[in-house]
Amino acid sequence: MNFLPLVLLTTALTLLTTTASASLILGTGTEALVGGDLTDPENDGLANSNVNYNAMFRSSIEPAFGNGESAFNVFDNILSSGNAKWCCDGGNVWVEADFGTNRYILDKFTLSSANDVPNRDSDQWSILGSNDGINYTSIYSYDVAGSSIWGATRFEVIQFSNADDYNVNTAYSIFRYQSTSVVSGNNHQLGEIEFFGTAAVNDSAVNVPEPTTLAIFALGLIGLASRRFKS
Repeated sequence: MNFLPLVLLTTALTLLTTTASASLILGTGTEALVGGDLTDPENDGLANSNVNYNAMFRSSIEPAFGNGESAFNVFDNILSSGNAKWCCDGGNVWVEADFGTNRYILDKFTLSSANDVPNRDSDQWSILGSNDGINYTSIYSYDVAGSSIWGATRFEVIQFSNADDYNVNTAYSIFRYQSTSVVSGNNHQLGEIEFFGTAAVNDSAVNVPEPTTLAIFALGLIGLASRRFKS
C-alpha cells in the first residue's frame, strides 16, 4: 500500500488548520497586566494625563491620554471601557513609546484586547524598533486574516517573549505598535501595551586603558619625541 498520498494529504490539512498562537495568556482584566513596564516602572502614571511616565509618546492619530478613547490610553495601566482604551478609524495606525537616549533589548511585551466589538481587533500588526524615528525594524509580526490573537475574549492580556516568540538582540530607543488591518469593519481598537526590556550598554562607549598602559604609552611618546629632536 502506498502511504505517500495519505502523508501528503495529512500534511496539507495540518497546514490549512494551523493558526498562530501566542506565547502566554496571562488572564483578563487590569489585574492580569504585568505592571512596572518601561513606560511607567513606578506604576504611578496618571490615567487621563501625560504625567509620571518614563517615555515620550507619539501616534498616527489621536495623540493624547483620555480625550475620547485616544491613542496613549494603551499605556495607562488600566483595562476598562471609555478612555481606558484606544479606538480610532482603521487602516494604517500606530502608537509608539520613545525612551530618548536610553536603549533597550525588548525582552517581552504584552497586548490586551479592549472591551467590545471583537471585529475591531487587529488581524495584521507588528511591533517595530527604531533608534532614529525614521528607520524601523520589525521585531514581531502577526498576520492572520479575519482572526485576532484574542478571539472573542475581552480584556485578555497576552504576553510575547524574546527567544520564544521572536528573536532580537538589537537595542532600540523607540518601540512602536502598528496595525494595518482589522478583523472586519472600519474601526481599530486596543486595550493596553506593555514593553519590558534590558538596558543596553552605550554603543559609543570606549574602553579606557589602565593607568599602567597610559604611563607606558606616554613614555613611548617622550622617547619618540627625544629621538626626533636629536636627529
